[in-house]
Amino acid sequence: MDCGEGVQRQVLAHGIGLGKDMTILVTHLHGDHVSGLLGLLQTMSLAQRRKPLDIVGPPKLLKWLKVTSDLLHIGLTFPIRFTQAKPGSLLRTEGFRIRAAKALHSVEAYAYLVEERARPGVFYPEKAKRLGVPEGKLWSKLQKGRPVKVDGRIIHPSTVTGPPRTGRRIGYSGDTRPSPGLARFFSGCDLLIFDSTFSAKDGDKARERMHSTCVEAAQLASRARVKRLALTHFSARYTSPSSLVREARKIFPSTVAAADGLTLDVDYPSE
Repeated sequence: MDCGEGVQRQVLAHGIGLGKDMTILVTHLHGDHVSGLLGLLQTMSLAQRRKPLDIVGPPKLLKWLKVTSDLLHIGLTFPIRFTQAKPGSLLRTEGFRIRAAKALHSVEAYAYLVEERARPGVFYPEKAKRLGVPEGKLWSKLQKGRPVKVDGRIIHPSTVTGPPRTGRRIGYSGDTRPSPGLARFFSGCDLLIFDSTFSAKDGDKARERMHSTCVEAAQLASRARVKRLALTHFSARYTSPSSLVREARKIFPSTVAAADGLTLDVDYPSE
């Protein structure tokens, strides 16, 4: 989600494989959100990536990539599959669906919602045994939601598993002012990562520069009934985000400050 300066170093530092399946979501064309993209693409090529790379972003992003790649003579070893951002469902992968909504910023900008596909229900081995399904590959197929054939009979997953289980949902605002539309878009997220550039006392600057304050982020998280809020995009005027987190927690207690290298466990919804 966005590619600021030096993102390729972060990818390498955290052991994220350069050749793995990957989708890059870009919210808007400001330097702190795209300046690291070309470096990441070039690093992938140096690592001899072959798999196609999905990139989602505003339409001008593709033009920027083509012009700068040509000027800098960057030849890629893999194809880019570009999806133009617009409100609605944009992309489906094997494990996720990606949706977008318009953000309110000084340039064309989008917020994203990454929704994990529903998982098959809990597998009950005793039911599979009663139906004569031998343990091993056939059990594995049923656990993954695929029917199997045993002695000429078709065994459907629903006969040996519980109901499908809801996947996790992660929202990302990019740079934006808060809005009722975004509160609806992020409704019920397991984790919301939201713009928190300013303290509430600097609300005039947030409105002028089309960003959000920490309090506005917390208010939106509360309205959207998300499970956890991660504040991000802090102005350099604050030596530490801790004061912004304290302000936000008065409204939405389950708030943390995003930071380089931070790892958060996102639990599955209650079953």
